[in-house]
Amino acid sequence: MRSGRFSYLPLASIVVGILVLAVAVGTVSFRDIRRGRQQVADVLERQGVAVARFLFADLHASLLGPGWQRGRLELFFEQAGSRREVTYLALIDSSGRILAHSDRELVGTEWPAELMPEFAAPAEFGRPDAGPHGGQTVGGFVSSHGQRVYQFAAALELVPRELEERHLARPGRAFMRHMVETPNVEERMADLLGRAVAPDESVPLTVIVAFDASEIEAAFLVSRNHTLLMAVLLLVVGGTAIYFLFVLAGSRSAHTALRNMQSYTKNVIESMASGLVSLDADGRVVTVNPRAGELLGVRDSDVTGSRLSDIVALAPRGVSDAVEKVARGESDVFEAEAELVVAGERLPVSLSASSLRDEPEGRSGTVVLFRDLREVRELQEEVERARHLAAIGRLAAGVAHEVRNPLSSLKGFAQFLRGRFSPGSDEERYADIMIEEVERLDRVVQELLDFARPVQPERKPIAPGALLNEALALVSEDAGFHNVTIVRNEAPGLPSVLVDQFQIRQALLNVLLNAIEAMGDGGSLTIETVLSQETGGEPMVTVSVRDTGPGMSTEELDRLFEPFYTTKQKGTGLGLTIVSRLIEQNGGRISVESRPGHGSTFSLRLPVAGGSGAGPGKALGTEPPEVT
Repeated sequence: MRSGRFSYLPLASIVVGILVLAVAVGTVSFRDIRRGRQQVADVLERQGVAVARFLFADLHASLLGPGWQRGRLELFFEQAGSRREVTYLALIDSSGRILAHSDRELVGTEWPAELMPEFAAPAEFGRPDAGPHGGQTVGGFVSSHGQRVYQFAAALELVPRELEERHLARPGRAFMRHMVETPNVEERMADLLGRAVAPDESVPLTVIVAFDASEIEAAFLVSRNHTLLMAVLLLVVGGTAIYFLFVLAGSRSAHTALRNMQSYTKNVIESMASGLVSLDADGRVVTVNPRAGELLGVRDSDVTGSRLSDIVALAPRGVSDAVEKVARGESDVFEAEAELVVAGERLPVSLSASSLRDEPEGRSGTVVLFRDLREVRELQEEVERARHLAAIGRLAAGVAHEVRNPLSSLKGFAQFLRGRFSPGSDEERYADIMIEEVERLDRVVQELLDFARPVQPERKPIAPGALLNEALALVSEDAGFHNVTIVRNEAPGLPSVLVDQFQIRQALLNVLLNAIEAMGDGGSLTIETVLSQETGGEPMVTVSVRDTGPGMSTEELDRLFEPFYTTKQKGTGLGLTIVSRLIEQNGGRISVESRPGHGSTFSLRLPVAGGSGAGPGKALGTEPPEVT
């Protein structure tokens, strides 16, 4: 995650969002201001049109009225210009000379060039039947003598002859033209313009009226400032809202990521093969993962807040003291192998204690890890056992080769002598004993050779029931002879196993014969076949052989699979050792459960065809037999 003030926020997205909002607010505000100014201009333009119409009407009346008085026209301009909202009022000709003005002193002067109206688009400002024909108008804000005004100008053209004809064309005027004096428009216009005017001359005139826009401008400025203020407030509020939206989104994202990380960390801790106990800065238990709970025989909820020494007993004592130093912050790390004392039993463990730090100078607690070393110790013992067996095997192979040849000679001489003695004599009986003992020695030698030279299994899929059928067919006579009842329970739908048929049949035969011999005269032999699941999730077919014999003590179980260990008078002590190796060579495992007076149960676990255990057989000693 990036470091910095906004490390968890998409800063670019916030900036883009605020910029978009600023553009939108600015556009709307500009349109509102522009619309407001246009509304002000429209109001003033309508006032200008009204004044212009009124002036043109008065000018028309003065030119065509019964008596022409130029002073009357100038008086009218002075009175109209004296209105509060009117700044000035003027009538100019095409050359810009002022013909009439609200300020009489300006009459006859030139109209300022910077205030001269520029007509561009025609516009109707008067009714066609109300005096002068419609002309062009133009309006806008200008500065006059340091004052901001709205100036409106309207142009028209006057033709003396047309004015007279229009005047006489009115209803009733034609009848009275001989009774009433017809006004001389050319003379009156000449007096107005200060020059001669032809009857058909078109005389362009312009009426200019200016309104004081200060109040309207002030109101407009207030409205504009209000609009700008609202725009700024909207931008601030909107920007703040966008920022906090992104903050909220970032917070939710960070919260989700934190929750996922906590869940992931919890799953990792709970799935650890090692035991983990975490302590706070005061040395009290915070969490205990499931594996640590199994090793210590406690539950997380029962020991939270307890001292480590209250739930963990370590031997030797110095190990506990070293762990306590780490918990108190006097040491950072401690690692050692020790024994964990639980319910009077000592479990070998690898222990690691280290301090937790949330900052370079801060300490938040301690983590203590326990790793169960029982399997490691068993593997170490098994490796040592494998070395021992390998040495014995090499020795046995050498001894077998040296002993077998003399045994063949002894057996031959004994058979020769037996043929020379009288039938039924003591000499013949002694010769038979010699032959039997030589054959027994030969069997021992053969077992030594089998033990010393293991044969690579040829593993093929085969039904477990077929293996049992072959083995039971070979021991049925011995079972009947010893009055042993055989009970067989086989789960339906069992998969095939991937084993060497002859090796596993030999192993089953050896286990069955041992069980029959262990029960002596009478008993029950139960054989169960089920599908089981190993610790690593690997499916196995388990064949359990349970007898009702005398059982075995703990000492006998510990040495059960050792070479040359036997409790039989005529046993070699290699039978179960060879059985264990045959099972392991085929990727299986063998375990024993027994108690004195309760019989024994041998469980042979065989790999299912197609499973991960269907690979090459494991080396001797890699999976030690289990005894219980």
